[in-house]
Amino acid sequence: MKPTGLSIWRALRAQAFDFPVCHSCRRWIATGRLRVTENDTVLLRRKDDLNAGPIFTGPLTRGKKVQSHTGNIGHDEIIGKEIRDVVRTSRGKEYRIYQPTLAEYVTLTPRIVTPIYPADANLIVSLLDIHVTPPEPGTEDEAGPLEILEAGTGHGALTLHLARAISAANGRSPKIPPLSAQAINKVVSKDHVQDPIEDADASNDALEGTSSEEVARASPEEEAYEQWKRARSAIIHTVDASAERSAHAERIVRGFRHGIYAGNVDYHVGDASQWIKEQFQTRHASSGEEPGKAEPFLSHVILDLPGTHHHLDTVSQALRVNGALAVFNPSITQITSCVQKIRQQRLPLVLEQVVELGAGSTGGREWDVRAVRPRVLDRMQAQPASDSSDGESTANGQSPNEAQETEKPQTTDSREDGWEMVCRPKVGARVVGGGFLAIWKRMKPTLTGE
Repeated sequence: MKPTGLSIWRALRAQAFDFPVCHSCRRWIATGRLRVTENDTVLLRRKDDLNAGPIFTGPLTRGKKVQSHTGNIGHDEIIGKEIRDVVRTSRGKEYRIYQPTLAEYVTLTPRIVTPIYPADANLIVSLLDIHVTPPEPGTEDEAGPLEILEAGTGHGALTLHLARAISAANGRSPKIPPLSAQAINKVVSKDHVQDPIEDADASNDALEGTSSEEVARASPEEEAYEQWKRARSAIIHTVDASAERSAHAERIVRGFRHGIYAGNVDYHVGDASQWIKEQFQTRHASSGEEPGKAEPFLSHVILDLPGTHHHLDTVSQALRVNGALAVFNPSITQITSCVQKIRQQRLPLVLEQVVELGAGSTGGREWDVRAVRPRVLDRMQAQPASDSSDGESTANGQSPNEAQETEKPQTTDSREDGWEMVCRPKVGARVVGGGFLAIWKRMKPTLTGE
């Protein structure tokens, strides 16, 4: 009997690529699952109307049905089919089966908060300029793993994009164990909102009540997974103040193609700055270093939360030299608050660019955000007030040259009189955007301190 495509795929998977395979075959094998299985998530598109919105099935479970205005489709009728096969509703309408892309998945999955949409998430990851290499057996990076902090987990859309960006550094994880009881307990009911600190205390209490024998009773799958996690070369730490959002995002990440990127992410509930301080303490204890002497451990940081400027001091201490800090805020005034905070406290961060995201912009629209002071104020302090009226004046009483702006130097003193923020698009007319992204880079420490 002539072998089918599925049998060839299974044979190659079983051989684990122990023999040479051409590039085209490798790409065909790695494209995805050819046959739909239980717990898969698929899209159903009308065969006779490609412009109609797709149906997002969610995880397929035997005995359940997909309901639509054109009739019902049983999950059992989809399970076992191949991608691009056709299924019929109870009213005879035909739908074709598709495997959702990452962009479709994060857009169509149920949400409890507004996600960072795929175009914006892709741009953020691109501006971070993340580069990883596959792990080499028997070697260890002296600099330690690449660690990225995402403060503000939300829906988990950016988390998924970040996890995909670093996945090559870790390789494919072993089978991921089911969600732990601690993770499941993060989910809160709609009529009762728990405090993140109380959630953490409750989780610690639950762990304290667990005997060492129960902890040691891990299955071989769990042991293999934990061993793989300890050897990771790249890690996404994602922190959210809400236990509900953190648990929701974990389920979203696990639900994409059977958790292909889920092992790259560690989830935490609480305050981002507090988490960094706790990490410093933990790493001090494990390394034997004196308090305050621990090295920065974060390669990149993404802040997507209210009051971003309150976290900048702590973040700058944990960020490695030349590491990127990305701040994503809905308002340009929130970005200016960060610029002013960094300048006032002389934090070792250099602003590289500010871009406007959202509708009407492709690849982000760059903004000019900086502190400036009109030159006329400097001259007014250097000469008598009676002389300031000489010469040609503008409508504001300033000469054309005097009206020019001077950018504030990094080493300025604490005097704030006359300094204002410039916030404007660099070119073109006004564009309605979905938010603003600012990128800073961590500077090297100076001999006189930071």
